[in-house]
Amino acid sequence: MDGEIEQYLLDKVMEAIKAAESAEQSLLVKLVPLRSQFLELKKLLEKKANPSPSPSPSPDVPKLNREKLYYLNNVLTEWLMLSKKQRSYSPEALRFAINLNSSLKKIKKDLKVGDSSSTGGSGSGSGSGGGPSLPPNPQSSAQKKLEIYRWSCRSVDAAKVHGLDDQVLSMERLLVGRERNDEFRGIGIVGMGGIGKTTLSQVIFNKQQVKNHFLPRIWVCLSKKPNQDGDNRKEIVKRMLICLGVEEEIINSADEKHGLPGLVFSLHLQLKGKRYLIVLDDAWDTDDFCKNLDNCLPHDGKWGEKLAYGLPKGNGGTVIVTSRSEEIAKNMVHEENLRRLQPLPDRESCWLIFKDSVEKDGIEFPSDLEILKEEIVKKCAGLPLAAKMMGQIKHEQLQNKPVAGEIQQDANHQEQQEST
Repeated sequence: MDGEIEQYLLDKVMEAIKAAESAEQSLLVKLVPLRSQFLELKKLLEKKANPSPSPSPSPDVPKLNREKLYYLNNVLTEWLMLSKKQRSYSPEALRFAINLNSSLKKIKKDLKVGDSSSTGGSGSGSGSGGGPSLPPNPQSSAQKKLEIYRWSCRSVDAAKVHGLDDQVLSMERLLVGRERNDEFRGIGIVGMGGIGKTTLSQVIFNKQQVKNHFLPRIWVCLSKKPNQDGDNRKEIVKRMLICLGVEEEIINSADEKHGLPGLVFSLHLQLKGKRYLIVLDDAWDTDDFCKNLDNCLPHDGKWGEKLAYGLPKGNGGTVIVTSRSEEIAKNMVHEENLRRLQPLPDRESCWLIFKDSVEKDGIEFPSDLEILKEEIVKKCAGLPLAAKMMGQIKHEQLQNKPVAGEIQQDANHQEQQEST
């Protein structure tokens, strides 16, 4: 029965691969041609499902094959759905494609060198040995395995930022050109995913005038970590203290002795008397703790109720919040302080972003891509992230092209040997 199930799943994979051929003309498939990866995986899985006779075959092999087949069927189905949805093209589709590409490579490597469970692993959980572990629930594995984990930092190559000049100039004037330098200011940058909120903040954060005006400057990514448990309020304050250079041992001690109030009070002491600039990137939590950042000190000594209590007022401190949710940003800095980013009106900017991503690391921009320029720019829909991700995908293809040729050459050589 095990063999029949595996054969059925293999047949489903082959049917899905055949169906993928009809999606070959979509831009997403042109940029991320994963069909060859699926074909190679099919061959590897067939070998695993029908291994050579062995004196003592491993009892775990059929089960592992079935799990991989379930997983492969799930992700292939999702890929087919995405590749055909040309009208609903989005950065999320590209993110999925990039993560899928990486995931397939890991599975191929795992199948080639042997599964960790067949060399002594238990096959449960997310062990650290061998190849990539498989999700325990095949039905939801594709979504969990390819979940996007976004983590930003303060660094940016300003020379490769296009289309945001006006916004950068406006923000710079707002930060360093105000008449009263002692007022606290909260600024919210909002807009859809991939529109450039983080990039704009990074450019501003690294402007020389801004560096001269604010000290300290800290960048805090609020994105939720995978499997993050516990008190998110504590996590936010701890990240801020770490960015300020406070030793982890001291932070943990304050937490153990005084909890959240102790952490917020420690943050207040670190920032007291300073004209600080804090970027809170990717705010997502609706908790009251982060609301009204302009609130002053607590009158009742309840330091742990508001993040605002850890942000001293009266010395020109500034907090920039980025969020996809206008409601969240509004609750943090008030509606009058929101700046709403719109898609880039200049299509050429998206093309320059795409070209920069393709050309990095010494890769030359292929002249034949010019034919796809209008289609690529149109699909970007004014979103810088979409242009960047498409360029990264093409860059990786060009970078791996010689390796792919060698692999094909080796495969042809092996076929010749087998035929003789």
